[in-house]
Amino acid sequence: MTNIIIAVDKETYIHTHCTKSPDEIRREIELGAFPFPVAMANPAAVQLQNYLLIAEREARPMLSHRQKEVLELLSYGASETEIGRSMNLKHSGVRYHVEKLKELFHVTTREELIAVYCNYYR
Repeated sequence: MTNIIIAVDKETYIHTHCTKSPDEIRREIELGAFPFPVAMANPAAVQLQNYLLIAEREARPMLSHRQKEVLELLSYGASETEIGRSMNLKHSGVRYHVEKLKELFHVTTREELIAVYCNYYR
């Protein structure tokens, strides 16, 4: 038996049980065959000890070609100077893109930005 916690929103959770294994439930979620008690457009499941937590995935931010290029270069370890040379941008232009991307992804550091980018887009 699998204990399931469904995060409906930031304040509402549903606790239920299922006779299927966590792996079977995750497969059903991926196939869109899991019978949710609430509407979920893009669910994801994570196992935490004896519980399977199911929550709505955040939508990936839409990025411009320039933003994707900046993030890709950052993820490979390029400095702002190297990114500027590669993209024919001034240092201040690169810094502007990085700051706007941090706001878009709700992070405060370049490391967090790279981690979130790799999680969403790779």
